[in-house]
Amino acid sequence: MILSSMSLAEIAAALHRDVVDLQRHVAERYWEMERSHRKSGRGVLTQFGEFTSPGRVQWMYVVTIATSKTTLYPLGWYYTRQGLHSMQIDAVGPATLIRPHVLDRYRLRYFKDADCIGALLEMHKRNYDKACEPREYKGKPAIASAVEDGYFLSDREVIDGVVDFHTFYDVQMGAKEHALRDMRKLLEWRRYFTATNPRIGNNQPDAYVNWGHGFPLRLERLRRAA
Repeated sequence: MILSSMSLAEIAAALHRDVVDLQRHVAERYWEMERSHRKSGRGVLTQFGEFTSPGRVQWMYVVTIATSKTTLYPLGWYYTRQGLHSMQIDAVGPATLIRPHVLDRYRLRYFKDADCIGALLEMHKRNYDKACEPREYKGKPAIASAVEDGYFLSDREVIDGVVDFHTFYDVQMGAKEHALRDMRKLLEWRRYFTATNPRIGNNQPDAYVNWGHGFPLRLERLRRAA
């Protein structure tokens, strides 16, 4: 269970502990789809859902299934007095926090008639895969993350293993920013990573290119082990 009194580091740690239950849920639900697609499928299948774990953690997730790779992208969400927060965790690299202001900007741009939970689900369905790079933004060091619908931005400093995204730009807004517009090219590589298992030379947590890869899984193996 996520409590509003917990620090960001404590929340990230709780999500990493709880993600095992989410992985089991996903394996039970999609293992047959994975097996069928690995035998005779083409391209990438994308599924999404919601799950409340036995530990009372609220999850949204995306699962991508390719013929050689299955990946889970988990997003835990919780409320504080400031509003709806969410945090995505990955197998490598820091957790990424999305504050209420970021969600509000996204919702006003794309889903202004949706409630917060509905807008967050739509945002994660479309922007689960993040291409991160360090950039200079308005004269300050930052981490920019290109996603399908635009860009997330945070300060360069990673505090307690968490990247704190503080604003969102849509594609048109980002195109006006020199520091952002060329990052659209990175998403082409991300789609390649989603479908294949490329050999990456540096898997250290500070290797930005590795962030946002989700959790690689074999659902059929997880189900058999359960």
